[in-house]
Amino acid sequence: MSNPYTPPEAEVTSTNNNSAFNQRSSTPKVIGIISLVLAGIGIMGALSSLAMSSFMPEMLEVQEKMGFSKTYIVGSNIVSLLLSFWVIFIGIKLVKYQDIGRRHFNYYTIVSIFMSIFAFFYTRSAMKNMFSDMKPEMAQAAQDMSTMSSVAVFIAPILIIIAAIFLNKKHAKESLN
Repeated sequence: MSNPYTPPEAEVTSTNNNSAFNQRSSTPKVIGIISLVLAGIGIMGALSSLAMSSFMPEMLEVQEKMGFSKTYIVGSNIVSLLLSFWVIFIGIKLVKYQDIGRRHFNYYTIVSIFMSIFAFFYTRSAMKNMFSDMKPEMAQAAQDMSTMSSVAVFIAPILIIIAAIFLNKKHAKESLN
């Protein structure tokens, strides 16, 4: 008769030795959580900007004097709101380790790049119109400064591209269902 308190003897296989290697990658979950936080901030920013445009028309007038059209201002806030909801969907799917989140993150990366390019050229055009009333040498200096600050619009897409690279690495990709 065997002792019921002795632990069972198990054969150790090579898969048990590599248990640390077989763990799920935390990359999708981390990117998902960051996406959820940033999307929440994006929703609050877009909603507050839309509210200010509605309740404080002088804010809209100031932006229009800077060369931005009302359609662009309101449209960009609505697009930001919709993109933020999309990022919430992506974040939830990534936290749940679903591959659809990774695929949508890749689509979002492409959309983000195109949106940044559009925003860059639209902003440059608006600034050029705003500086057209200045003396030529002052207008050129102001244009150079606005171009430098307009380049900042590419920081977010660069970070998104880096996140997409990590999300599409083999180990992270294999951890998704």
